[in-house]
Amino acid sequence: MSDHKRMADIEVLAKMAARIAGRDPNELLRLELAEVVVFEDVMWRYPDFLLRAEAAYECLVSYPLAVTGQPTEK
Repeated sequence: MSDHKRMADIEVLAKMAARIAGRDPNELLRLELAEVVVFEDVMWRYPDFLLRAEAAYECLVSYPLAVTGQPTEK
């Protein structure tokens, strides 16, 4: 898969992570520590959501589904 498609998938997963956490993925977040702006962007780009999205992506591509059109043995 191309890097562009991978990043598009991670964006979707990051937006889902933000929404599942009860946040609007497109909400602007401004985070300040000791009067220094350390993050200012939309919620889905917050590092925690991106890390969760990347982990979910890696998990999804690492374990292929057993769907081959044939019934699986039980």
